[in-house]
Amino acid sequence: MASRNDVAKLAGVSPSVVSYVLNDSNYVSKEKREAVLRAVKELNYQPSYFGRALKEKRTNNLALICDDIRGELFTEIAFYIEAAVYRRGYNLFLSNSHRRQSFLQELASRKFDGIFIATSVYGEEEISYLAESGTPIALYEARSYENLDPRVSLIRVDYERGAALLAERMIGAGFRKIAFFPPYQSKLKEIREKDYRFRGYLTALSEHGIEPDESLICFENDDYDGILCRAEAICRAAAEEREKIGFIVGSDYLAVQIMNRLTDCGLYEQGRVAVAGMDHTRCSQLVRPVLTTIGFSKEDIAKSVVRFLLPREEERERSGQSLVLIPTVLVEGTSG
Repeated sequence: MASRNDVAKLAGVSPSVVSYVLNDSNYVSKEKREAVLRAVKELNYQPSYFGRALKEKRTNNLALICDDIRGELFTEIAFYIEAAVYRRGYNLFLSNSHRRQSFLQELASRKFDGIFIATSVYGEEEISYLAESGTPIALYEARSYENLDPRVSLIRVDYERGAALLAERMIGAGFRKIAFFPPYQSKLKEIREKDYRFRGYLTALSEHGIEPDESLICFENDDYDGILCRAEAICRAAAEEREKIGFIVGSDYLAVQIMNRLTDCGLYEQGRVAVAGMDHTRCSQLVRPVLTTIGFSKEDIAKSVVRFLLPREEERERSGQSLVLIPTVLVEGTSG
């Protein structure tokens, strides 16, 4: 692989002149500039990406951190973010969240020009730690926080209203036993009513005089097998009593898995068992029966992420915490 010195030798100039030409950072005569460009083409020289990043103090890389990159929600949001930032010369990296401190330290080491955090794994301290590093942070706020660094920009989907709509639909169909399954790794056991989905579920039950039954709430959700076993056990117990049972699930990806598990076990019976998700992703429309879910604009989320992480010049001098609220609507299927 050709080096800067190889280009300089072929062009008959110093290595510094090569840098001036490639970075357009100093005056170089037309004759020398053309010689350098000819040498670059002839040697197929590729400038050092890391050297340029160090000089410009930016990497042109953004990161999206979520709990499970297999789920469709954030891959769809990532699609819109990537399309927008690529046009501005940036790359988007997608990663699962990790609880190791070393992972947070890597994120905070200025390897990224902005980070979109879409996970409930991290609390106020971890998120504020990233913001204190100087890296712009946008947070997908599916739960409330008390002492978040004001530099963190918030994108809040109105899950509280969405969960309430799903619960009210099931209650209206005669369901009095409704289970709640949050998204994978949501830490519901720790945050409880801070979770907007859970808050909406509890509000709807309360308004209809239904006492929450904690045996119907999946607080442990760190592995999919355990989650599916829990759903099967709840449904089997209801079947033995010939009771209706509904499942409000924090993501379409998990809702489809639960519905498939109950079907495979011979427990899913339309009219007696209802399952609803909360993302309106493609899988909700491909499964049969079609999944009832909550819809919202993934493109609007992506636009907000880009605006927060890559603000235009006139947006840079803002003060206070920025918040965008993404409205939700009920998308009626036939699953519940």
